[in-house]
Amino acid sequence: MDIYKFSLLCALLGGAILQLTVAQAKNCSNTCISTVRCSPYFKELVWTVEPSGCRVYQNACIFRNENCSRANQCLPPLVATTRMKCHQFCRRRCQRAGVKVCGWFPYSDSAGRYMSYPNRCLMDQFACQHAQAYVGEPTQGSCPINT
Repeated sequence: MDIYKFSLLCALLGGAILQLTVAQAKNCSNTCISTVRCSPYFKELVWTVEPSGCRVYQNACIFRNENCSRANQCLPPLVATTRMKCHQFCRRRCQRAGVKVCGWFPYSDSAGRYMSYPNRCLMDQFACQHAQAYVGEPTQGSCPINT
C-alpha cells in the first residue's frame, strides 16, 4: 500500500512539474501587434470590471489597446459591461495612505487635466463614481502643474 501511495505521489508531482515547465515556456510577447494610436479626446466610455474593481476607459480604441497589451502579458482579456453593472464594483472604501499618483483626465476641462490622488484606489474610486476616464497608467508622485 505504501508503494502505491509513493507511486501516485511521484506521478502527481511529475505532472505538476511538466505543467509548470509548459506554463513557463509560454511566450505571449508580441502575440498582439494591432495597437493603434487613439484619440484621448474622443469620448465614448467603455466600462469593465478588473480584478481591482470597476474601470472606465475613454473609448473603445483605448480599451482595445489595453486588451492587446494584456494579451502580450499572457493576461485574460477585459470584457466590456454596462455602467450600471460596473458601478456595483466601484471602490467604496480606500485608505488614505499609500503612494501618491497622478492621472491625466482628458475631459476634466477643455484641454484635459492632470489630477493628483493620495493613492491609486482613490483615483479609481473618483473615476468610477464620476464617469471620468483617465488615460494611460498613472504615474507615481504629484502631477506637473497644469498649463
